[in-house]
Amino acid sequence: MLKVGEQIPDATVWIGPQERVSLGELAAEHPLLLLFYLFDWSST
Repeated sequence: MLKVGEQIPDATVWIGPQERVSLGELAAEHPLLLLFYLFDWSST
């Protein structure tokens, strides 16, 4: 778990069904809030 003020590791994330971007690119543009939804795009 990250603590306040720690930098996030650079990783590639999905921002849409066919669209990937690195966290570094997103963080350079504006602050981030990451939410995780298990099986969000699956049929389960």
